[in-house]
Amino acid sequence: MDAAISIEHPELMVTPWFMIAVLVLYLIFVLRIGPNFMLNRRPYELKTLIIVHNIVQVVSCVYVVYEILHITENHIIYFWKCSALEFVGEKTKRHFKLAYFLFWLKLSELIETIIFVLRKKQNQVTKLHVFHHISTITLIYLLINHNSNGFDALFPIFLNSIIHIIMYSYYLVAAVADKSIIRALTPVKKSITVMQMGQFSLILIHAILTSMNCGVDKAAFIYFIFVIILMFYGFYDFYQISYKSSKRRKSAVVAESAEAAAAVNKTK
Repeated sequence: MDAAISIEHPELMVTPWFMIAVLVLYLIFVLRIGPNFMLNRRPYELKTLIIVHNIVQVVSCVYVVYEILHITENHIIYFWKCSALEFVGEKTKRHFKLAYFLFWLKLSELIETIIFVLRKKQNQVTKLHVFHHISTITLIYLLINHNSNGFDALFPIFLNSIIHIIMYSYYLVAAVADKSIIRALTPVKKSITVMQMGQFSLILIHAILTSMNCGVDKAAFIYFIFVIILMFYGFYDFYQISYKSSKRRKSAVVAESAEAAAAVNKTK
């Protein structure tokens, strides 16, 4: 029988103040200091940083998926079942080591927004983008300090890491490929957005099943559901604006061209 273990979290993760300080500095830089700094400057290329960042994210997410499968003995795919988090055994130690790794990984993802600012792509610093990065860090903080749902809480991270492997791989290819290849990969970008919405749908289903069958901390559950619904709506809105609107614009251009051609033919 496994002996009980004592879990002492790193000091920076025990209280929210370090996280709050980092997120406040992040917001100040990406919304105020950064744009003002770049106002009369040329955009930085930062190609090497982008490539390194994407490689780190892909490798890290592969590691996260591997660890979750190992910790849960592949049972993570049975997301409708409950699992208890007892402070015993090697798996619990690995669970929390993974949570600490995720905390720093999510903080490292903030670099993505800083890159947008320094490349003068402030239009990409959307409310959805900023909210997504901030909320995921707060959710990892809850995973470390307020997780009463055992390894069930790893299911959203498992799904998200799989999506991130695909997403950051696409970003990596886009960073090194020529324009013709990037144009050819445009459908992949659209598919990634669809996959994002799909993962949030599955995460919502999982959260509801967990709350009904396993019992959850009510405050953490409400916050989690709030975050996931907002992110689903944000990605859905982005999809409508980026892909449906552009499709309608193309249809309108084709229709206008056809009408113009018909008018010319009539005058002949």
